[in-house]
Amino acid sequence: MKKTKKLVGLLSVFLITLCSCTNENVDPVQVQLLKKIVEVSVDGSSKTILLSYEGNKIVHIDKFDTVSTFYYTGDLITKIVELDKTNQHLNTSEYFYFDGLLTKIASSDNYVINYVHNNDGSVFYEKLTKDSNNNDVKIYHGTLYFQSENLVKDERFFDDAGLAVLSKKSISLAYDSKNNALHNILGFNKLLDYAKTISLNNSINSAEISEIKYTDSDQVVSAMNIYKSKYQYNSNGYPTEIVSENLIFGGNDSNHLKSQLFYN
Repeated sequence: MKKTKKLVGLLSVFLITLCSCTNENVDPVQVQLLKKIVEVSVDGSSKTILLSYEGNKIVHIDKFDTVSTFYYTGDLITKIVELDKTNQHLNTSEYFYFDGLLTKIASSDNYVINYVHNNDGSVFYEKLTKDSNNNDVKIYHGTLYFQSENLVKDERFFDDAGLAVLSKKSISLAYDSKNNALHNILGFNKLLDYAKTISLNNSINSAEISEIKYTDSDQVVSAMNIYKSKYQYNSNGYPTEIVSENLIFGGNDSNHLKSQLFYN
């Protein structure tokens, strides 16, 4: 019995030592979270965006003109409160899900966006507002198309009335094979209203086609803009610099030169 206990003790020490040695040989990949963005203009001026977290949950995105505060229910982002620093306007957006998929955004700015997830992986959406009589008015509707966890196309139709209206806008995107800077933020890839920033990889170019229809003559005028982005990456494959007219959180500016990204 004593020999058995001694043998078990030696075996336990051996296994602990083996596990310790094995763990020492593992080089874990550090989870990188984007902490700061410096948006640099062609004239050399710059603006800074700061991101703060609790673990891998985003808490604040503090831009130069707005600050957004994020709230979670479990692993899903269910509310975003945005403050416009200029006019102190406060907007609250609530996010609703079914089986982990976003189905609705309700904004205190008098609009709702509904989402329907199709069997082929595409997502139909429509944006509605209320008129003075509390009737639903459709602003636009469209479809998001995904491939390999990247948003590759956003086709949108505008439902406004008028003699000359923007009737359609289509954005097609191509990607690299590197890591999106925002990919490790828990639940962020569910936010369909954040467009290409929810994709797995980084957009290297986008083509935007706009169509204006003159309803009195049925004449359609089209215009195309192509935006390209060049990246520098760190050793873990995350972008550290993006030369582009596109801003990180949407929109484009011909005076924008580059974005510099910093991680934890």
